[in-house]
Amino acid sequence: MGGPKTKTPARRGAGSKTSGAAEPKVPVRPFGASKVTAGGELKMSLVERVYQTLMAAMDRGELAPGSRIIAAEVAQQLDLSRAPVREALAVLAGQGLVELLPDRGAVLRPMKQNDLAEMYEVLAPIAALGLKAAAARAQDADNPDLIRAAMAAIRSAAANPAEGMAFFHALNTFHYVANAIAQKPYVDFVMRTMQIEYWNRLLVAAIDLDAHAPQYVTNYQRLTEALLERDSRSAEAIILHHVDWCIGLLTPSD
Repeated sequence: MGGPKTKTPARRGAGSKTSGAAEPKVPVRPFGASKVTAGGELKMSLVERVYQTLMAAMDRGELAPGSRIIAAEVAQQLDLSRAPVREALAVLAGQGLVELLPDRGAVLRPMKQNDLAEMYEVLAPIAALGLKAAAARAQDADNPDLIRAAMAAIRSAAANPAEGMAFFHALNTFHYVANAIAQKPYVDFVMRTMQIEYWNRLLVAAIDLDAHAPQYVTNYQRLTEALLERDSRSAEAIILHHVDWCIGLLTPSD
């Protein structure tokens, strides 16, 4: 673990004999259902617009950990009232990304390596649920190809450890593909709600990929083989062992 949020495998048409293939799951959204315009396009709510604007600023590094987010300034920038800004900040606070300041906006929560380790501890059993269920469906339709493609993307990204964000994105994608295969939308929702893509930037700074990317690849190759063999127990054991190893990298003993 450790993405841009990727497209899940395309849904096959009605009547296809390969209905066992992974289908895209629409994650539960913290902004309610999107409205559809007369042209058939999804209309983003004001709260979601603020949320996406702030997340994009985080992804670009314009908002660093510890940065102050002033609701009035964000509202002025987007030509909105303060109400949707406050609601968006409340969503971010619920995801653990910001700390709310009474009547003063919020602060982007600083993250230490111990916090990253704790995030791994929380994610481990969630990811294991998705992988165990994915193993049961791994040989359905074109799911083997999807799993192999996700693993190939990890190998490709590992070849250039200087691009650490791309590497961790590939790891995230592997899990999103597995969740789609597993048909576990709430597992996917929880993982996305934790905004693991945002923490990738901190993982890049915390983990020496020149030294450790090969072990990541080895662990995920073993995981790939377990999935393709429909071995749920091994898939669970491998991901839990991998997470323990990652936590060891983040919290080295003195």
